[in-house]
Amino acid sequence: MRYAIIADLHGRRGAWRRVAAATGRARVDRILLLGDYLEAKVPRRHHDPGVHWSLEEVVRPDERLWAELADAELVLGNQELRIRELLRPEQVPALLAPLLAAPRAAAIGVARVEHGDRIRWSPAADGVLEPQLDAVLPAPMLVVGHTHQTLLLEVADRPGRPPVTRRLPITVGRPVAVRADAHLLVNVGPARGRPSHWLIYDTDPGEITFREVDNEVDR
Repeated sequence: MRYAIIADLHGRRGAWRRVAAATGRARVDRILLLGDYLEAKVPRRHHDPGVHWSLEEVVRPDERLWAELADAELVLGNQELRIRELLRPEQVPALLAPLLAAPRAAAIGVARVEHGDRIRWSPAADGVLEPQLDAVLPAPMLVVGHTHQTLLLEVADRPGRPPVTRRLPITVGRPVAVRADAHLLVNVGPARGRPSHWLIYDTDPGEITFREVDNEVDR
């Protein structure tokens, strides 16, 4: 099974169309959206569950985009959670409802996928955000988004102590093997912006491939 994994669209229809076209050329079987596929208009600092908002104040209505995103497999991000918390159930249109009802995490192949907002992130010396891990990963591979940066970490277990991480180089278009005897943390990078980042996870050979697309040129 070939999955296209996409994170951090933030409601950008142009980014969605670019990546969706690229996934078609790559002949993937399924598309998985790794959270923050929508954009909450209410910032976190103004998030008050006791205040009622209108739909238009919470999220930009885009029925065409909502209908297209609903065909993918979905994992909730912090943007979708905020939208859901700021709207009463009767305010949620039928096309939006499935986008807010997704799980927080899922399993595909040997990987666990989640948005990444529940991980503690700290900047390394070069400014790249790296996770603060207290234990080895719960699966051979953990795939996340959230930080808007690409990252590939090898995570080695040390019983009784925090695991050791080693950053691995990323070459767009070059497959990386997912080994049963090692653990990987993979950050897809943002689909919003140019280039739009995404990832192929091929479960049969057990490989991931970082991809980028800008305009109609998929590298």
